[in-house]
Amino acid sequence: MDQRLETVWVDFKSQLLSYIQTKVSDRYAAEDILQEVFIKVYGNIDHLASLSNLKAWLYKITYNAIIDYYRGRNAELVQINDIKETITEENESVNMNEEITACLKALLSGLPDRYRKPLELYILQNLKHKEIAEKLGISISGSKTRVQRARNKLKELLSACCRLEFDRHGNIVEYHKKKNCKCSDTCQ
Repeated sequence: MDQRLETVWVDFKSQLLSYIQTKVSDRYAAEDILQEVFIKVYGNIDHLASLSNLKAWLYKITYNAIIDYYRGRNAELVQINDIKETITEENESVNMNEEITACLKALLSGLPDRYRKPLELYILQNLKHKEIAEKLGISISGSKTRVQRARNKLKELLSACCRLEFDRHGNIVEYHKKKNCKCSDTCQ
């Protein structure tokens, strides 16, 4: 190992791990992120000598690695507008859209109007936040907040209703209705 890299790693490893752990609660994931940072630093070892602020550079790499971690995890989250036809490993077409869409519509109709209406306007009518704000008489930031809260509430309701299985790309390939599902007969 290059002496420069070893010195940097010894000096900053524990600081970076502590920083990561303030952003990621899973200890093993934090250690994996730290390894990703090490790989990125190793790949850019030639830049070490020319850096004026090594610490800022390391924290920027670490921050980006944390963002990448959460982006990867978000692929697993259900978003109304991201449910797509998926292909199984046997190359058979599996379409969960109709079943999940029916369940989502039932759950969406159960949301309070203050959250349901902005989400319907944003997702189903494809309106911009400015248009939603004007239509509902709220601020643009209020529109953004309500859409985000509606998505979170819908995700919570769907998670309480169904156990979803995803492929490696985050697409729903199978789901199982739980006993306490509030979708009644709309989910199969």
